[in-house]
Amino acid sequence: MEREKNRRGGRIFDFLVRRSSKFSLLVEVMISICFLSVIALMIVLSFSFVSLAELEMENSTERAFNAVLMALRDSDRPIETVMDEYDIYGVGIYSASGNLLFSAGDVYPRLPVNLFSSMESNRVTSSLLSFDERRDVFEYVRASSQAVIPTSESILLPISTVSLSYPNIIYLSIDASSYSQQLVRLRIISAILILVTLLIYILVFFIYRQNRKYKALLVRQESLVSLGQAARTLTHEIKNPLSAITIQLALLKRTAPKENLEDIYTMEYETKRLIGLTDKVSDFLRNPLGKPVSLDVVKSIKALFPLFKDDIIYEEGSLESAYTRFDPDRFRSVFENVIKNAFEATREGEKSDVRVSVKRSKKGVLEIAVKDRGVGIDPKDQKKIFDPFFTTKIHGSGIGLSISMQFVKAAGGDLVLLRRNGGGTSVIVTLREEDER
Repeated sequence: MEREKNRRGGRIFDFLVRRSSKFSLLVEVMISICFLSVIALMIVLSFSFVSLAELEMENSTERAFNAVLMALRDSDRPIETVMDEYDIYGVGIYSASGNLLFSAGDVYPRLPVNLFSSMESNRVTSSLLSFDERRDVFEYVRASSQAVIPTSESILLPISTVSLSYPNIIYLSIDASSYSQQLVRLRIISAILILVTLLIYILVFFIYRQNRKYKALLVRQESLVSLGQAARTLTHEIKNPLSAITIQLALLKRTAPKENLEDIYTMEYETKRLIGLTDKVSDFLRNPLGKPVSLDVVKSIKALFPLFKDDIIYEEGSLESAYTRFDPDRFRSVFENVIKNAFEATREGEKSDVRVSVKRSKKGVLEIAVKDRGVGIDPKDQKKIFDPFFTTKIHGSGIGLSISMQFVKAAGGDLVLLRRNGGGTSVIVTLREEDER
C-alpha cells in the first residue's frame, strides 16, 4: 500500500513537472515576444525620426531655393548675402544640355549626367535632391521656367521673352553638416536603445532561468528531506525485523530438511537484498564524502573486474596509473554500481561489450568512462535518471545512481550519462587528479 502511494505521488509529481515545464516555455515565449515588439517599435520610431529629419531637410532646401530665386530676380539683393544666410556653397544655372550659364560659389563647370541618377525626385516641386554623406553637402537640382539673360537689371526673364526651346536648370550646393550630425545622433541613440533592450532581455531571461533552476533545486531538496524521513522510518520499521528474520533463517538452515534448503536460501538472498537496500539509503543520507585518501584510480577499477562473470575491456591508450582523493569504499560503490548497470543494460541474447577507459582530459582532471552497447537511455528519462528510487529495471531499486552522484559530487567531481555513438551508453565520471604520493 505504501509503495502504491509512493508511485501515485511520483506520477502526480511528474505531471506537475511537465505542466510546470509547459508553463515555463509559455512564459519564455511571451517574454521574447514582448521584447521583440519593443525592439521592432524602436526600429519603426528610428525610421520615423529619420523621415522627419529628411522632411525638414527638404523644406529647408526649398526655402533656400526660393530665396536664391528671389535674389536672382531682384538685383538689389546680392546673391552672396543669400548664400551666407542659408549656408549655400554654390549656385549654378545650366542650359538643358548642361552648359554653365551663370555661377556663384563652388559649382560644376558642366552639369554631370551621373548626378541625376543618384538623386531622389520630388513630384510636388519637380525637383531632384541628394545628400552626399562623404562631403556633408545637399545637391539640389530644379528646372526653371525662366531663361538666363545676363543683363545688369535682371538675371532671370520669363522663357516666353527669349527664343529658347528648353528651360534652364538651377543647381544648389548647400551645407548639410547639421543634418549629418542629426542623423549620426539618431543612429547612435537608436543603437544604444536597442542594445540596452537586448541586454535587459538577456538579463530578464537569465534571472528567469536561474529562478527555475533554484525552484528545481528546492524541489529536489524537499524530496531529499522526504527521503530522509522515509529512511528513518525504513531503518526503524524494517531493518530490525529483517535482522530477526536473518537469525531465524540461520536456525532454519540447520534444522530444515534438505529438500527445503533451496527455498530457505532464496528467502535469505531476498532478505540480504532488503538489508542492502536499507544500507544504501543510509549511505545516501550520511556524509557522502566519507574518509578520502589518495588512491590509484586505475588499480582500484581493475580490482573490480573479477567480480563480474563477463570480460571487461580496458581500452588501449588509457592511463596505466592515475591518482585522486576518494573514500575507497565509496569509490568501489560508485564503479561497481556503474559497471553492474552496464552489464544489465545488455540486451538478452547479445554479447556484452563493456569497456573502461581512464584519460586525462584537462589539466588536473581525470575522465573515467564506462561504456556499454545496451539499450541506451530513453530521452524522456534523461532528466529523472538521478532521482532517488527512479528505475526502468524490473528488479532495480533506483537508488544506485543517486548515491553514486552524491559520492562523486562530494569528492569535487561530476557524473554524466551520454548516448554512445553506435548505440549504448557512456557513463563519464570526472575527478580531480592528485599527484602520486
